[in-house]
Amino acid sequence: MIETSSPPSRWIRRAAIAFKVIVATIAAVVISGSLYLLAWLAFDPLTAEAWTTGLQPTLFQGEIDPESQTFPDAAYGSIFGVAHNSGDSLQATLEALIYGADVIEVDVVEIDGTLYSAHSSPLPFVGQEWFRGPRLDTIWTAAFGAEAVSLDLKESSPAFVRLVGEFLASRPPYRKVIVTGRDSSVLAELRRRAPGAVYLLSVPDREFLDRELRDNTATRETIDGVTIQESALDDETIAWLGDQGLLVFAWTVNDLDRVNELMRIGVDGITTDNLAILTLLGGQERGERELVQSPPPGGDGTE
Repeated sequence: MIETSSPPSRWIRRAAIAFKVIVATIAAVVISGSLYLLAWLAFDPLTAEAWTTGLQPTLFQGEIDPESQTFPDAAYGSIFGVAHNSGDSLQATLEALIYGADVIEVDVVEIDGTLYSAHSSPLPFVGQEWFRGPRLDTIWTAAFGAEAVSLDLKESSPAFVRLVGEFLASRPPYRKVIVTGRDSSVLAELRRRAPGAVYLLSVPDREFLDRELRDNTATRETIDGVTIQESALDDETIAWLGDQGLLVFAWTVNDLDRVNELMRIGVDGITTDNLAILTLLGGQERGERELVQSPPPGGDGTE
């Protein structure tokens, strides 16, 4: 007598086969995806770098023609030279200081409750175990020789703002600190927590300037100045900013002719990747210039 499988037995075997097919498919997808990711990172080192250490600073040694120096050395020395993104790596921080940078610019992000220096926030699965960028407190210590440290905020969550506020409040008051960001409410909150810093609104273009500053009295009363894309600056714009009593830092300027133009119309600081320009702007003795804060809301600082 030939026995036939019962319906439940056939169902179990089919389910087992289907399960094996699903597992094999998932495994194939994972393996293929991993191989693709490894190949992508191998042929796209900038992405790999951004994921594990953040994009690195692009400081370079340019050449300056003495005939292009249209101002005396002392005039160049009166402008703050900001080393662009230099605080995103320990090596770039030290290099910028050697070449005379007045200000070390540090991009600030948060990873698992700790502040790091990185140009952009890592992907969610890249935590402290995988990220290899420097911690903010490490760069803070390394930049001790700078006239000021500029913290460029790359996030705006309440947890991030709290961490930055705690960081600033725990630092010695004699250190000059600039805090920059595009969210004026974040700058206002940090000013409440750390009133001794200088707060600059980061301005990418004229449209942002008009919307967030020209038409917004509350923002003008919150900040001490702007750090602005150099292409958005002209005589009229910088005259208006000056009338508001605001500091003006221009970014990113790697050409001496443009440095000369911006100095002529009255900027207070220039952010650059060019180490030669940093050396030229760093000619002034430390401590002789002031990062002047705007008066508090109310105009002249009186009650």
